[in-house]
Amino acid sequence: MINRLRCMLRNHHVPARHPLGGFRCAECGEAGADLDEMGYLGCGFVSPIRKVFSRDRGELTRTAAWEPTRRGW
Repeated sequence: MINRLRCMLRNHHVPARHPLGGFRCAECGEAGADLDEMGYLGCGFVSPIRKVFSRDRGELTRTAAWEPTRRGW
């Protein structure tokens, strides 16, 4: 009950991906189909920067390239 009030006062939920699709609030358990329903209007996007792990060097690098290199993704 307190968690639902906290989400209501804050005017958004704490979204966590649900394994069957959509989102579920990590605090109050409210279900939503997308981020707009979770209180983040117009904020749903995917960052173009991603992290890539190189097994040869054993390090994480950040890249914006989405095409596979000769070593793979």
